[in-house]
Amino acid sequence: MAVYFSVLLILSFLFIFSSAENCQPVVRRLTYVCAAIMLTAVSGFRYMVGTDYMQYMSNYYRYLTNFSVFSQPALSIVAKTSSFIYDDYATWFFLMAVITVVPVIVMIVKRDKNVELAIILYLLIGCWHFSFNIVKQSAAATVLFCGYNFLKERQFRQWCLICLLAATFHVSAILMLPVYFLADNKIDKRRIIILILAAFIIRFSYDKMFYMIAFLKRGEGLVDEYSATANQSVNIFRVIVNCMPVIVYFVFRRVYEEVKSSDFYCLLNLSLLNAVLNIASMGSIYLNRICCYTNIFNVFFIPLLFPSLKPEYKKMKPMLMTAYMIVMFLYFVFWAYDLYKGSDTVNYYWIFER
Repeated sequence: MAVYFSVLLILSFLFIFSSAENCQPVVRRLTYVCAAIMLTAVSGFRYMVGTDYMQYMSNYYRYLTNFSVFSQPALSIVAKTSSFIYDDYATWFFLMAVITVVPVIVMIVKRDKNVELAIILYLLIGCWHFSFNIVKQSAAATVLFCGYNFLKERQFRQWCLICLLAATFHVSAILMLPVYFLADNKIDKRRIIILILAAFIIRFSYDKMFYMIAFLKRGEGLVDEYSATANQSVNIFRVIVNCMPVIVYFVFRRVYEEVKSSDFYCLLNLSLLNAVLNIASMGSIYLNRICCYTNIFNVFFIPLLFPSLKPEYKKMKPMLMTAYMIVMFLYFVFWAYDLYKGSDTVNYYWIFER
């Protein structure tokens, strides 16, 4: 745990320094580079950290020798690249860390809105350390995250290409194609009702979901629908934490009348979808993994929940700030608890210690 808390502490000090008014832009960007390097290094140079580390370790040589354009070919491409650099599974893990972490930091910095808070949230909402467990899906989530502007600007063809590219890391990313029709610039009661009904349908149709995933994966790396992973319920605290951004929005929705924009509503819809998917999949840890594709967009959405208020809303500022502190505290507790409860993540070892 010391490594994880050290990362959070170092990032906090870096960002306190970079957010000072007299900090030069070059120095500020240097702190972001340092953040990207540190997050990538801790992720890429880990050893036996993550629930599926041994499985990926043994799969390295399979990725290297069995290339197929129809079965997550990006994994083989990364393995081939690894073999040219240094033929070892450790190189594959490091390159996957680069692919997973660096583009996220670049996207956050390019957006140039609440950069420091967004990077901290990338840790606290779990996206970073989840990538230690679900390597392939986390890489796919990064690709989808990089396609956010295509959703916001309503560019369907480009979003299709992004989903296809993400599917080369994990085929389940293709299920994000319909998200284009949900992540637009409006939200109404009809949509909320449809999403709630969809959540109930999914919640009581797990067998159909397993069948769909089996069809997409074409028999590769399937999970037994009667296994513990498939049937074990998700911790209720995780579900509540993932629903918090939407809860805050509905509690203070009057405040957000002043921040109406395609950006805000696109992210709101993604966060709402994330909450619905978490509720729908709470009965299966395996199915809940798909939420990594929607949860990552909260690094953009959560900072928008706490805007500068117009004079008529100033009286709500104390309540909004209290909500902000509660949300951040919940994410911190969730982050610490989620790391601590897993024996595969609580003890961190460097690859140099093997």
